[in-house]
Amino acid sequence: MNSNVFLSNLNVIGSQIILLIGLFIIIFYEALKPGKKSSYNFSFAATVFTLFLSIYYSLNYQWDLKDIIYVNIFSADKFSVLLNILIFIIGILISFVSLLYLKHNGRERSEYFIILLFAIYGMITMIQSVDLLMVFICLEIMSISVYALVAFDKDRVLSQEAALKYFLLGSFASAFYLLGMALIYGSTGTVNISLIGVHIAAGNLYRIEILLAIALIMTGLFFKMALVPFHMWSPDAYQGSPTTITAFMATAVKAASFGIFVKIMFIAFSPLIIEMNQAKFSFVETSAMSAITIAWKPIIYWVAILSMIIGNMVALSQKNIKRMLAYSSIAHAGYISLGIVAGTEDGFASILFYLIMYSIITIGAFTVVFLVDQKEENAQSIDDYKGMGFKYPFYSFILSVFLFAMVGMPPTAGFTSKFFVFASAIKEGYFFLATIGILTSVYAAFYYLRVIYYIYMKEAEKEVTPLDLSFFSTIALIACVIAVLYFGLFPEGLNNITHVAQKSLISIF
Repeated sequence: MNSNVFLSNLNVIGSQIILLIGLFIIIFYEALKPGKKSSYNFSFAATVFTLFLSIYYSLNYQWDLKDIIYVNIFSADKFSVLLNILIFIIGILISFVSLLYLKHNGRERSEYFIILLFAIYGMITMIQSVDLLMVFICLEIMSISVYALVAFDKDRVLSQEAALKYFLLGSFASAFYLLGMALIYGSTGTVNISLIGVHIAAGNLYRIEILLAIALIMTGLFFKMALVPFHMWSPDAYQGSPTTITAFMATAVKAASFGIFVKIMFIAFSPLIIEMNQAKFSFVETSAMSAITIAWKPIIYWVAILSMIIGNMVALSQKNIKRMLAYSSIAHAGYISLGIVAGTEDGFASILFYLIMYSIITIGAFTVVFLVDQKEENAQSIDDYKGMGFKYPFYSFILSVFLFAMVGMPPTAGFTSKFFVFASAIKEGYFFLATIGILTSVYAAFYYLRVIYYIYMKEAEKEVTPLDLSFFSTIALIACVIAVLYFGLFPEGLNNITHVAQKSLISIF
């Protein structure tokens, strides 16, 4: 009986085990055939197969789990599983595009895919964590892996500079989080996010150290989410990184960071948990938890406003398209934060929907940027896109679709994503916040549509010849375009899935 229970509980971490097995197989194969082309090709194939197998396992064995807690450290709730599936999909798309990128830039090394899988492993374990200490460990696994990926183009000074800045600022962010966790442990005697909520709900923990701990934890995660004023690393890191890794940071890192932020803040520091009944927590509002929520929600409110305004305003002045998309990413983080401020079922569902669609749009856009650029810094100026529309109609059309989606224009998924987050904020009475979001979206149209204007309405000033598409990069691009248009026209199915997933937040324990 005990062995059956143990095997059943292992389902909670099944996708983690699959990733680790895949990682060890690739590492051992590389050790046997170091540096050979066969090793590189094997690493790519094994990475993609491992990620597909993880998606299959998550859908068939984790989505409907009833025992969703593993040794009080990991959960396989639908909220976490959906985000994990998103990260696996991002990993597959990035791998498809990376195959051409690494070949063209002379970086055909197995280490790339090994580090990529380690980063993904850190992300999914962090999202599944229900323990602040495990969150920190997984956060560091993710961060160190991404630092290495940013510096992967080791012969470029800009890449090394970007990695160093990212590492130094990321270390400060980790220190803030660790100090906040220590204060929480000192005040409550636990780092389990549900038990923290239980202690605070008792009503005797509304103390300065709790508020300071919350502020420190939020600061550490704001950095990973690239929210103002903790965004300064992102433009340099995005510009200096290999373009495929820029896309990975803008999507997977953001999705993982927002996922764990929502999980921590709305289980440990919101009016949900008060008592335990037969190993299950009942979720009701308490005055103590309401007081805590009132203390931290206004911070999210103003951070969202600053991110939307500053991100869009600075993006307009950028001449480098990767830096423009970096500041755009900051603005999008602000839009996603509207769902956090709303703090309702619709708000949580809109966060998931936005993260999924934004990730697909961003990967598609950066793929075109890489194809036009060919090699880093060869054609990254917005002026380099002048006159490209009629010479290269396929690339121009694809990029235009993604830019229209980032603006939030129908019938793209960018429109439905923004509609859901704005609607969730308006329903809760945050009219000013939603108004700022709508106005900044209109403002953002200037710099997105400027690129399209250059593509179709300007004469070329520089001869730019994009790379020919490979088989795998073609699949990635077409899949992204179809998803952006399909979910723009028919968002109901995915919206229903996100609503089902977010409900698991209140039934994790």
